[in-house]
Amino acid sequence: MTAVKALLVDLDGTLVETNEANRAAYSEALRPHGITIDERWWKANAVGRHWSGFLPLLLPNAERVELQAIAARKTEIYPEFLDKTVINKPLVAWIVASRPALRTALVTTASRTSATAVLRCHGLSDLFDETVCGDEVTAPKPAPEAYDVAARRLGVSAGACLVVEDSEVGAAAAKAFGAPCVLVRFGS
Repeated sequence: MTAVKALLVDLDGTLVETNEANRAAYSEALRPHGITIDERWWKANAVGRHWSGFLPLLLPNAERVELQAIAARKTEIYPEFLDKTVINKPLVAWIVASRPALRTALVTTASRTSATAVLRCHGLSDLFDETVCGDEVTAPKPAPEAYDVAARRLGVSAGACLVVEDSEVGAAAAKAFGAPCVLVRFGS
């Protein structure tokens, strides 16, 4: 068995509880279409998924360009909702205690803009050696591409990584990547 050399940590719902902020921002972006996302639908259909996996469920006849515009609008207004986010203090403490012995990467389906806003809001920008965001890969989780990119940037193999996730989608990505995964549950 290879020793763990790197922690690959998910953002939304793992490092920071962002579900309510994301739901509220997408609801606002969808308001011109007459759609409000309730909490139950959000948890069942969107948590842990890239927008391309759930926006088509809400607007099945929309063209991809229209869905991209909604996602872009959500990203633009997302900082207005960051007061609805909460950091996972025990996980942050674990990551801090693990450094510098372990390399760290944030691996998220969130856009670089949104991830940067969350990290800055909570003073976590210096917590990671690398950050891989959803807009930097062609196949979002549950595909393993983002984890592959993170490991390559850190110079480690999949077997030398420990993935920290909160969703089944993220766990599936970790499994496809070939790394053990710890599921973290906190918040609502």
